[in-house]
Amino acid sequence: MVAFTDLNFDYRIYREATSLRRAGHQVVIVASSFNLAPLKGWDDFEIYPIPLDRSRSLRRLYPFFWQRAYPLLVKTQPDAYHAHDLDSLWPAVRAAQRLDLPIVYDAHEFWTEQSSLVNRPLMRSCWRLLEQRLIRRVDRVITVSGSIAQSLRERYRLDEVVVLRNLPLFRHKVQSNLIRETLGLSDDRPVVLYQGGFLTENGLREQIEATAGLAAALVLIGDGPSEQALRNQVRAEGLEDRVYFISRVPFYQLHNYTCSADLGLCLIKGTGKSFYYSLPNKLFEYMMAGLPVLASNFPEMERIVRETHIGATVNPTNIAAIRAQVASFLDNAAQREAYAKASLQAARHYNWEREAAQLTQLYETLA
Repeated sequence: MVAFTDLNFDYRIYREATSLRRAGHQVVIVASSFNLAPLKGWDDFEIYPIPLDRSRSLRRLYPFFWQRAYPLLVKTQPDAYHAHDLDSLWPAVRAAQRLDLPIVYDAHEFWTEQSSLVNRPLMRSCWRLLEQRLIRRVDRVITVSGSIAQSLRERYRLDEVVVLRNLPLFRHKVQSNLIRETLGLSDDRPVVLYQGGFLTENGLREQIEATAGLAAALVLIGDGPSEQALRNQVRAEGLEDRVYFISRVPFYQLHNYTCSADLGLCLIKGTGKSFYYSLPNKLFEYMMAGLPVLASNFPEMERIVRETHIGATVNPTNIAAIRAQVASFLDNAAQREAYAKASLQAARHYNWEREAAQLTQLYETLA
């Protein structure tokens, strides 16, 4: 496997690697390393870290990573390559061509339709051209939702794209008060949770504004390029007693935080088709924690919420509607309990143990 990502926080790669190892494969991982601290929980895998300076621009980091990843990928002498996302595909394709080996392209999102590229047509065209050239040289393509799979099939005339959703490993709900303890909140203060990346125009600005007038605490767990802008917004609007930040949490600790909330927000704006067609892992992590869910009224998320009865959907740009729906959740204990119960029931179906069969079957056909 090769990935331009911090393995401390990439639960998808961990789940896939673990499933393949349990199926009898040996997994070697070439990945970025953004700090000197040793990885926790990855002892079952041989890992080749490539140290990177996070303060440098991606225009410098990507070529640096690609140049160093390629010889490591050749050195490992594997039976197949598995590239996580478009930003790691180029060195994997080069190595696969040199050794005449099969390669799997695992698109964690609709890369060329990300919100960060919507208003950058030149950069977007470069990534799309790269994907168009490289995807013809791969043997299998994986992605995270049916809508993105269909788009990739149509755009690149692919015969098949395997849908491997971002489902968490099944875990029972735990009794936790970790968020309130971390932030010093009173035990009776309702906690409305968003966990994930602070990305460009992904809906967090609207969620923060929607908390005005509510007694609940909006807690944002994560980090990303828009974090400082969000903190500035909170200060400017005088919401320091309503909105709280917790730094990004390693995936093996996240469940305890999630279980201590009262409501999970999955209100991602449709800025770019990647967001519009997304099926975020946070949606399923909220299920696992037994949380009612308020999600965007986009095709993939709305279908899951409607079928499982775990909450409601709303236009993620409608601040008044978000505020009203959150208030409705918090004011109606019976409804909230019904949604929470439905979430726990849905988690028994939407979990990685069931989803992973598609990954192991893919590697059986690849062999």
